[in-house]
Amino acid sequence: MNPETSAVNSTPVRCQHRSPSGRRFCRMPVSDPQSGLCFRHAASQSKAKAQAAQASRLIGDTGEFRSAVEINRSLGELYNLLANDEIAPRRAAVMAYTCSLLLRSLVAIEHELADAPQRIIIDMPGPTRDDVPMDPERAMYQRTAALYGKEPNRPST
Repeated sequence: MNPETSAVNSTPVRCQHRSPSGRRFCRMPVSDPQSGLCFRHAASQSKAKAQAAQASRLIGDTGEFRSAVEINRSLGELYNLLANDEIAPRRAAVMAYTCSLLLRSLVAIEHELADAPQRIIIDMPGPTRDDVPMDPERAMYQRTAALYGKEPNRPST
């Protein structure tokens, strides 16, 4: 008779969790007979399933966030998860910041993928200097000279 199973109902007595290498280290008694796991491994398994469900809601059908519409949909789902208290506020803030960076990078990606070649202007015309406004101090001296009818003294520079 196998010591790992009960003779009465053939459910495992000890936790059936296995490490990534395939070994069984947990010797705790089974708390969930359907899964064959102890309370600790059953909780971690349910947490992993909940996180996978959140990820599938956030990502949806989108594999890559290449448009603002896809990022906006993901942000809406993130808001819903946060409003229903299904995600930690800190994690939601990090994800919202990441979406912000994705939105900013869309402009750069669009610029790189543009078909039109860049125009380089070599001989750009300079500014017109004909209508340069007069220095306010000089304008005051000219108004004073016109008022009294004499040549203004020029300030030394």
